[in-house]
Amino acid sequence: MSLHRIKALLHKEIKQALRDKKMRIVIFVSPLIQLFLLGYAANTDVRAIRTVICDRCNTSISRGLTDAFQASGYFRIVKKTRDPRAAEPLVDTGEAQVILVIPEDFSRNLHRGRTADLQVIVEGTDSIVATNAISYGRMIIAAHLQKLARTPPSSTMVMKTAGRLPQVRPEARVWFNPDLKSRNFFVPGVIAQLLTIVSLVLTSFSIVREWEVGTMEQLIVTPLRPIELIVGKTLPFFLVGMIDLTLIFLVGTIWFQIPFRGDIFLLALSAVLYLINALSIGILISTISRTQQQALMGVFLYTMPSILFSGFVFPIYNIPLIVRWIAYINPMTYFLVIVRAIFLKGVGITVLWPQLLFLALAGPILLGISVKQFRKKLD
Repeated sequence: MSLHRIKALLHKEIKQALRDKKMRIVIFVSPLIQLFLLGYAANTDVRAIRTVICDRCNTSISRGLTDAFQASGYFRIVKKTRDPRAAEPLVDTGEAQVILVIPEDFSRNLHRGRTADLQVIVEGTDSIVATNAISYGRMIIAAHLQKLARTPPSSTMVMKTAGRLPQVRPEARVWFNPDLKSRNFFVPGVIAQLLTIVSLVLTSFSIVREWEVGTMEQLIVTPLRPIELIVGKTLPFFLVGMIDLTLIFLVGTIWFQIPFRGDIFLLALSAVLYLINALSIGILISTISRTQQQALMGVFLYTMPSILFSGFVFPIYNIPLIVRWIAYINPMTYFLVIVRAIFLKGVGITVLWPQLLFLALAGPILLGISVKQFRKKLD
């Protein structure tokens, strides 16, 4: 082993890496960008869980319990109603994750020293949020009962008999994912993750490889127009993506026993719209890259924030507002909502049309930008 040759090779590699301005940006700027983004996004604390209060008792005790949920910071009251059926559509659309039902005899049972029942309905597609919601709810209820027990009898309707605390028996019901299996939450999300990675890597590498080996010039002199060239290069990867979707669907539903309650044709339509977005981004990465190494770094630079700012792991509402806008312009965010809702909730286009509309509009825009950039590179 010659240290002299190693030193010479090291000098050459460093000089070659730093000679390209774009590579310098990828090496030094992109890690800093991802550090800041991931530092904000990587937050597993679940707060501001969207909650509907169905207070059918409407007494000072029930209102105090509602205030305790609101003041805790773990729950955010999005609506108050006396009819639990009015809260169900909010759970279907994702506007609410928890329904707290306080029955009419809640305060009366506490006043008489009986066990009072509460019902906590939890939307269980996100098992992490659901588990924490049940745990937080029980903690808040127990703390509220302790507070009632310390309140002087003259200022409360709760009667403390024989030094006993008022008894409340919360009944928790979990919708859509009753066993709270995290696998049911994550496996549908893997569809979006794999479709993104496969489409980005294959598309960007395929076009960049043509430039590297010098065959792109041969394609340019053919009668093919830029849009035809792009379609011809990306259509095979679109088919690959649909094949991957089929395989993931079969493995998820057959092997992992992930429930599928929705329309498979709506799932296919959603995948088509999302693949147009992902392939367009892959083309855009390839147009600003000169080598496959640069394309790989570009894919990595896009993929990591895209996954973390999509709700795949961390709830979007836990991300600070200063960087939450990334989630709102991220196509994967909307595709994840569609996939999980179709798999676990079985909802249709009447609920998912906003997400489908975003994908349908964003796809042509991204494709147009990519075609324009590709045409500019050809010139």
